[in-house]
Amino acid sequence: MEDTGGIEWEVLVINNNCTDNTEGVVADFAAVLPIRSLTERDQGLSPARNCAVAAARGSYILFTDDDAIVDTRWLLSYVDAFKAWPNAAVFGGPIIPEFVGQPPDWLLQALRDCDIGGVYALRDLGAEPIALDVESNKVPYGANFAVRVREQRRFPYNPHLGPRKSDNIRGDEVDSLARILGSGAEGRWVPNAIVHHVIPKDRQTIAYIREWFVGQGRTEVRRSPARYGALLMGAPRWLWRAAITSEINFRFKQMYCPPRIWCRQLATASNYWGQIWEHRTSLRPN
Repeated sequence: MEDTGGIEWEVLVINNNCTDNTEGVVADFAAVLPIRSLTERDQGLSPARNCAVAAARGSYILFTDDDAIVDTRWLLSYVDAFKAWPNAAVFGGPIIPEFVGQPPDWLLQALRDCDIGGVYALRDLGAEPIALDVESNKVPYGANFAVRVREQRRFPYNPHLGPRKSDNIRGDEVDSLARILGSGAEGRWVPNAIVHHVIPKDRQTIAYIREWFVGQGRTEVRRSPARYGALLMGAPRWLWRAAITSEINFRFKQMYCPPRIWCRQLATASNYWGQIWEHRTSLRPN
């Protein structure tokens, strides 16, 4: 690692079976950044994160995504937070969506009036460095958070959670951070550690919002797999009824209601379909 401004730091790039020029890009930056490339063959975000945690040389590890742009003071803001709250193990900062082109009007209305910010990793817990708390959903999102390494190694990422190629399971960082904070560790919001999340055109669609909430439903079942009630085609009967009713409501309200109403119904219906999918998938032989 290099010593820059009194801070020892390194950049870890995890090559998780990439098909682009990842190694070439890392090599291009080797002369100006303390950068290392690591290879993780087990496909998925959780294995990639666990690879980084195992290889990290520092006391804290900061996470961001390949479609995120960090603020110029992102690293220093976290370092200041580590010094200000030495007993804290989890930290997180704001994520601001940066849409490519002009988003459709319905999407802007939905983001303003409906709780779908998670689809685009929108996260802002305010301008004060409040304590993080799982019960009140005051936790960071995956594109912008930091964890002290010793706690992160005690609570690794669950390989059964998190996105994989052609799989929309989510929740790996929420699961890990919940276990860390549940163990008694402290957490702190860092309002100046800002990340901008780039949203391409193909994610500014109803289809993408549906896919995201389907993944959320699948994740809920995977984290709490217990079935209850009579089953119909591998899933609880009440889930089928709830999914069909919500889907009908979504399609009807989409024709006559503003986005803040039908987007909420779309999210609900998609979540139910995801739960059904996961229940039925778990019954299939490997």
